[in-house]
Amino acid sequence: MRNAEATKELIVTRAMPLFNTKGYRATSLSDITKATGVTKGAIYGNFNNKDAVAVASFTKAVDLVISELRKEIKGAPTAPLKLKAILNYYSAYIENPPIEGGCPVINTSVEADDEHPQLRTRAVATIAMIKDSLKQIIHRGIIENQLRKDTPVERFATSFYAMIKGAILIARVEGHPRSLELIKEQLAQQIDNISS
Repeated sequence: MRNAEATKELIVTRAMPLFNTKGYRATSLSDITKATGVTKGAIYGNFNNKDAVAVASFTKAVDLVISELRKEIKGAPTAPLKLKAILNYYSAYIENPPIEGGCPVINTSVEADDEHPQLRTRAVATIAMIKDSLKQIIHRGIIENQLRKDTPVERFATSFYAMIKGAILIARVEGHPRSLELIKEQLAQQIDNISS
């Protein structure tokens, strides 16, 4: 890896937990320079502005989470078990998130607004990609007679994802995983109800 690439990777890797814990507004360039040990000049030599660092950090955070989640999904042989693997992943995730500060999608979605259109666009695209992946799992499960033919694919995928993310948010605010565990039980029952 060339020196410029290594510097850029260092900035993104060290800025990622800052943005995810402090938020995009509260994270300053000084915070990033302290965390990385590089100068503001080096940051601006690799990124146009703080927003560009934020977008790159969000992208890296999402890639990390999605990579871990894909491993869990791939290890499950059927659609119902893939959906349950997702539940298990997020259940463990609440206690031991791969990125300090918790879920980057939730954190960014809460904060991204008109002031950060690039982050908002990335968050919206990430949510759409995850929901599409859920729909693909469900479609395949229907085709392979693992899930009932009358399963409302889009509604199930959207409510499944929304319930998990909502439960993660509530559990983090409450400081314990009880709400997520209740939603996990509810969703596992719903998966059983649509299984063939």
